[in-house]
Amino acid sequence: MRPEEYLAIVLRRWWIVLLAGVAAALVAYGYSRTQPPTYQVSVRLMAVAQPPDYWLDLYAKNRLASYQDLIRTSDFVARALRQAGLNDDPGQVLGSLALARNQDSNVVQLVVTDTDPERAARVANALADAFVAQSIAENQRILEQFRDPLGQRIQGTVAVVKLDTPSPPSTPIGPRTRLNTAAGLVLGLVFGVLVTFGIEYFEDVLRTARETSRALGLPVVAEVPGFRNRRSSRVEENMADLIVVEAPLSPAAEAYRTLRAVLRRSNESLPPRTILVCGVGRSSADSASVAANLAAASAVAGERVLLVDADLRHPSLQTLARETVSIGLAEWLGNSDQRPAPVYGTSLPTLSLLPAGHLPAATNPADLLSRSLTGERLTLLQELGDRVIFHTAPLPSYGEALALAGLVEGVLLVIRSGVTPRTAAQQAKEQLERAGAPLLGVVLLRG
Repeated sequence: MRPEEYLAIVLRRWWIVLLAGVAAALVAYGYSRTQPPTYQVSVRLMAVAQPPDYWLDLYAKNRLASYQDLIRTSDFVARALRQAGLNDDPGQVLGSLALARNQDSNVVQLVVTDTDPERAARVANALADAFVAQSIAENQRILEQFRDPLGQRIQGTVAVVKLDTPSPPSTPIGPRTRLNTAAGLVLGLVFGVLVTFGIEYFEDVLRTARETSRALGLPVVAEVPGFRNRRSSRVEENMADLIVVEAPLSPAAEAYRTLRAVLRRSNESLPPRTILVCGVGRSSADSASVAANLAAASAVAGERVLLVDADLRHPSLQTLARETVSIGLAEWLGNSDQRPAPVYGTSLPTLSLLPAGHLPAATNPADLLSRSLTGERLTLLQELGDRVIFHTAPLPSYGEALALAGLVEGVLLVIRSGVTPRTAAQQAKEQLERAGAPLLGVVLLRG
């Protein structure tokens, strides 16, 4: 995916990202405010070799590292507290104790953190004093046996001195309410972004042209924006209203004119004369609107167009006829007599309509369209116009489109952005391919 596509996913659900960030920041702020203030006291201890000597100094550094292990034992802590006359819990002191030392330095830093500043200072001083006393005795015993690489006994002493005698601090080091709140906000925003991508991954709908083309392996031949009816100020959903005629300067009308031009350029020597427009899902409103407006765009351009409503389950295009519809496609296909097709005029002189008619009781539309006679009848319709546009019930819910798919020269699949399920669109495309349909591409409706 391109960076702008990732950004579009986040912007589509920006409120999730914002809500997650604010919630995490409030939790971090509330938690920080409930925590007691903590104070930190540090004491520096330094090993000093006298007289200055390389081997003696090296010995001091090595021993200083090993002496740190003394402070990390509960026995040493308990003894240090007892010698200082303190009744603090050794286990709690060990949990609040930290040591830091640079490997190239003769200094070790002892750090005690506590909610009571006076107790922190008392404990730090007690541990430091006990450490100094312990190390002096230990150094004296070991130095009596210490030899340099030539076997000569090292003359001198190593003393650990306390460089600081800290007093109780007045300023707490925590909790860091501002820092914690900022960190909570950042983590919440990151979590919100991950949630939006998770929703996008598991949400089974198609949204963008790139996503649609990638999921179906078909080109998006047109993107039709939403159209607001000037009479109702709402997004138009009535397929009987021809946008190309009522609002010829609208972006939607321009999209239908572009669709017509694209279809003509698809094969300039022999552009498709018979086109099937089929939707995806359970509603045929979107595909009916595309079929009607594509037919109107072709008629306005000077072509003789026949619009056939082959959606025998939910007929919707009969309102385009200038006169009352009595019979239609269902009666014409169900009658074996060689009578002319019941074609009706519309508001456009070069646009004719063959409505769906009335389906006989107990008759399955797919069975009616699958009769051998149907192919012959549909061939006769090509004599009535330069282009014949069929509209059928949507796939994969109904199978009428599959009965006509092999009888036309091109099939357009209509998808509603943010509504049409990805799996349903893929299933519809696979059904059309198995039926031998010449797929022209996808019309993506927005708004």
